[in-house]
Amino acid sequence: MRLRDMILCSATMTILGAASGDATESRLRIEVSPRISSAPAVVTIRAIVKPDPGNRGLQIVADSESYFRSSMVSLDGANAAPITETRLKNLPGGEYDVTVVLFDADGRRTVDRRQVMVTSSSAD
Repeated sequence: MRLRDMILCSATMTILGAASGDATESRLRIEVSPRISSAPAVVTIRAIVKPDPGNRGLQIVADSESYFRSSMVSLDGANAAPITETRLKNLPGGEYDVTVVLFDADGRRTVDRRQVMVTSSSAD
C-alpha cells in the first residue's frame, strides 16, 4: 500500500511539474480587466511578453459587432518592457473579442485572446 501511494505521489508531482513548465514557457500572456462592466466602460489590457531578442511588435485588437479598435506597438527585442498596458476608454455596450498578437523577427505569431462583456444601460 505504501509503495502505491509513493508512486501515485511521484506521478502527481511529475504531472504538476510539467504543467507549470508549460505555463512559464509561454511567450505571451494577457490580462484583461474588468471582464464584465457597464457602458461606457474602461477596459485595461496588459500584455506580458517573455523577453526575447526576436520580439518585434504587439498588435492589440478589441472587436465587437459595432466597435473595432486596433493598435500596433513596436518592441525592441530583449530590451523591450515585459509588460505593455493599453486602456480602452468609453467602450459602448457589446461582447468584445480582445486579441493580442506578438510578432517576432522570424515571422512567427503568438496569439492570446479574452472575451469582455460591456452591458448597456436600460435607457439605451
